[in-house]
Amino acid sequence: MKLLIVTQNADKNDENTGAFYYWFEAFAKKFDEVAIIAGRKGDTSFPGNVKVFSFGKGVERSKIMRVWKFWELFSRQYAVADLVFFHMIPEFVLAASPFLVSLRKPVFLWYAHGSVPWKLKVAERLADFIFTSSQSGFRLPSKKVFFTGQAINTDIFAPRSAKAPRARRDIRFVTVGRISPIKNYEIILRACKVLEDTWPREWTLSCVGGPLLSRDHDYFDFLRTLVKTLGIEKRVEFLGSRSFSEIPLLLPDYDVFLNVSKTGSLDKVVLEAMASGLSVITANDAYRSILSPPYFLEYVSPEFLAERMKMLSQESRPNEALREIVLQDHSLAKTMEKMSAIMLGSIKKQL
Repeated sequence: MKLLIVTQNADKNDENTGAFYYWFEAFAKKFDEVAIIAGRKGDTSFPGNVKVFSFGKGVERSKIMRVWKFWELFSRQYAVADLVFFHMIPEFVLAASPFLVSLRKPVFLWYAHGSVPWKLKVAERLADFIFTSSQSGFRLPSKKVFFTGQAINTDIFAPRSAKAPRARRDIRFVTVGRISPIKNYEIILRACKVLEDTWPREWTLSCVGGPLLSRDHDYFDFLRTLVKTLGIEKRVEFLGSRSFSEIPLLLPDYDVFLNVSKTGSLDKVVLEAMASGLSVITANDAYRSILSPPYFLEYVSPEFLAERMKMLSQESRPNEALREIVLQDHSLAKTMEKMSAIMLGSIKKQL
């Protein structure tokens, strides 16, 4: 069996897409051959049955030339593949549509986000099967959808070994993600000001991630100015972007993970923090049915968040109950097993 994967990046260290490298590695154990067509190829060390091709995103190639290269690669690999898996980007499905309708093979799409762009509606019609993390991750009515969990690599996202305890004794808060207005970082910073004024304990906040778009850079300037205005420079640090491989090593140094974005999708970084043994506070509606009330922020305000930060700082670490949620419902092994079984089953039905 040969699987064709179409994705943004094939790079184990990419800040935003590095987690999916382990998905493709897991698929390589289930299929005889795997071909990956990626916008960009970075750091990879796949087994010998995996081949990676890039259509040139991020290199000096015009958009028209990238599309042409994509068509060239896709037509060749699709012709010899048994099925195709599109990862996250509906535009890839649309770009491949001339080949999909002319040579019918099982078409799978992974999509896990709260937004429903028109391109997703078209992609849903072209796909035979759709995988998503939870009901909040795919909001179109469709009989093609399978809920599989988020596929968190719980081998690398794990609590720190008891043999390597954390040296510092202060309470350490952390948030990880792109610096963007949708993340509502100003709420977190203003909650820190409330802590500074009302809480005698020693604590710090680390913000991991950097800006990407021009508006993100403007927002980052605003946040740095806000830190100075609030007088919390000694408490808050911006660590900048980190490669994906650094995040599993970084998270166990912290106590409580903060996430007050309202994307509506199951942000995987929250699950990664849970798998690492941290307590979490999130305002994301996708977690409302997953987390018990102490971990879900019903009202997003600096004062309410600050009180929750104080309360959860009392919990012992690692938080085994939150890690168990990930192990049971969102582990890489279980998610890949579900997806692979459905994919291989679709081929057997054709035979």
